Amino acid sequence: MAVRKAWLVAAAVAVLLPAASGSNAPLEQLRVPLSSPGRPGMLIVNHGRGSVSVSGYDGDAVVVRAALSGSSEAEGPDAAAKGLKRITAGETRLSAEESDNTVTVLSNSAAKTIDLEILVPRRFNLKLSVKDNGAVRVSGVAGDMEINNLNGPVELDRLAGSALVNTVDGDLTCRFERIVPGLPLAFTSVYGKIDVTFPAGADLTVKMKTDQGAIFSDFDIATDERKSLSEPSEKAGGRRISLEDWTTGRIGRGGTEVLLKSYEGNIYIRKGSAGRP
Repeated sequence: MAVRKAWLVAAAVAVLLPAASGSNAPLEQLRVPLSSPGRPGMLIVNHGRGSVSVSGYDGDAVVVRAALSGSSEAEGPDAAAKGLKRITAGETRLSAEESDNTVTVLSNSAAKTIDLEILVPRRFNLKLSVKDNGAVRVSGVAGDMEINNLNGPVELDRLAGSALVNTVDGDLTCRFERIVPGLPLAFTSVYGKIDVTFPAGADLTVKMKTDQGAIFSDFDIATDERKSLSEPSEKAGGRRISLEDWTTGRIGRGGTEVLLKSYEGNIYIRKGSAGRP
């Protein structure tokens, strides 16, 4: 019952806003009140097609804005509509469910390319997934994050919390504002590069691997000697000896564990510049 009521409240405040800069598509907006304002919450978005951008702000509700992407016109112009203006009539079918500070955003993005811009309180956890035709961007949010993008980039800025981030066909860029000791950090990509910036004074233990790329860093990383591995060979009774694929090292005194893995792309580990993380 509580979830249903929250959905009705969110849907009731949907409004049309002026088009975003550089876009011809009008924005639709939901304002989703939280059950316990001031407490951390969770945002869940499982998006079919389009970008998802999440920003932290000094508010006590989740605000969701949606617009059809220009790429939605993949079928080309409608000759019969020449000279006519298109009227947008609820094409995004945007809604949200809220229960105990967990907000789940719903849209018909499996059928249309829809871009979402979402504002959340600065202390919020995120679980974001995009399947096609869009980027995932997060800025100024402190919380636990689980982010997956199948066919696009992930861009994260000013983070503080745990991060489990995965892309398949897209680059991954992340800048941390601060590191919370002991929280898991893992970044993986199949075909994209991984570019992560940590605060200059961070104490980290990094585990790195790229099959067809290279690893670069401006930190002084004390790498461990790679271990030898022994496994049965194809020849009966024989064994195959090789070095492990992973490289492990320490930044500063070591500490919070960071996993960085790419199959085809390079890995860049950067030190935050003066005045910035």
